[in-house]
Amino acid sequence: MYNVSVIGGAGHIGLPFSCFMQNMGYNVTIIDTNLTALSQIRSGIAPFFEDGLDMALAKALKNGLNLESTSDNLKQSDYTVLTIGTSSNNKDKKLFRKIVDDLILNSKAGSNLILRSTIDNESFNYLKKNDNLKDKKIKVAYCPERIAEGYALEEITSLPQIIGVENKLDYKIFSKFFEKLNIKTIETSIDNAIFIKLFSNAYRYASFNLINEFSNIAVHNGLDFDEIYNIAKLDYPRLDNAPHVGLVGGPCLPKDFQTFQKNYKIENKLLERFLVTEEYFLENIVKYCKDFFNSNKIIQLGATFKPESDDIRTSTSLAIYKKLQDEGFDVYLVDPHVREESKIKLFNYEDVFNITENVIITTNHKIFLNYDLENKKVIKIGN
Repeated sequence: MYNVSVIGGAGHIGLPFSCFMQNMGYNVTIIDTNLTALSQIRSGIAPFFEDGLDMALAKALKNGLNLESTSDNLKQSDYTVLTIGTSSNNKDKKLFRKIVDDLILNSKAGSNLILRSTIDNESFNYLKKNDNLKDKKIKVAYCPERIAEGYALEEITSLPQIIGVENKLDYKIFSKFFEKLNIKTIETSIDNAIFIKLFSNAYRYASFNLINEFSNIAVHNGLDFDEIYNIAKLDYPRLDNAPHVGLVGGPCLPKDFQTFQKNYKIENKLLERFLVTEEYFLENIVKYCKDFFNSNKIIQLGATFKPESDDIRTSTSLAIYKKLQDEGFDVYLVDPHVREESKIKLFNYEDVFNITENVIITTNHKIFLNYDLENKKVIKIGN
């Protein structure tokens, strides 16, 4: 079986994939500079929530999963999986280039490099110009992950793996890597694979914001869009796929949406509108809070970017939290999913229950269904 190193292997993309590969028989080494996360992983504790990950990690450690903070192990690796991507941010691009240069320098000749996270054409072209890449005859494929956070271990095998390569021979090499993991593969060019990754997340971001734009229009015209939405969808299958109004955040969709815009020539400003849509949507929520609540004290339920997650990165729930505070509200933030080491101030619902009758639910965790909301004035965002 293959020796595999996973750069950024302690993160949301790298850790589930590393555990999965180790448990499928590959000899995997996680390489990550996050010493705190590595320490937790060595102790059998996943540093974030992912369904089934604790069990997969325990099994992977038993099967010999390796953990390193330096790239020394790369010289023994047949495959290197890079799970650190780029964005439209210049700081991220510089970090990506530094990591890529170090990675290629320390990789063994004739090995294979799998790019797993978001990249743009500029970053890939930089990588391809690396002299060590050519001298060592390292083959490269862009194999974007397309999993939904929380479902990684399920979707690693249920979703086909797109493999962006430069020729048929390279496809045979990289498809064999995934097929030994029982993962179906789809061949395409690297340019297509980059576009597919960015387009997929940009499309999802745009579709979620499109329904929010209709909500903004309804609010501007004094209409209740929730009522309109529910009536319009009732027994009307053509709207079955219409998403619910809600917050659009997280570490992927907003970032990839902006990267898509900057990576490709776009002839009109249609996509730019959705960034304004999001701002208006948040402002309408704050305005509704001012009109609906009878005091400046609010209990906010939910800090993460999506339900049943502990991830607060680029969370729109936190954006609302900050906007409410800026508008003079005293906000008591409650989210039992967020880990104690986060830097945001959190409360237990029982401790703040009697402070106010005003409640806004910004992340619809299932646990909130068990909270006593009787006699509360409740605003619920999304479904």
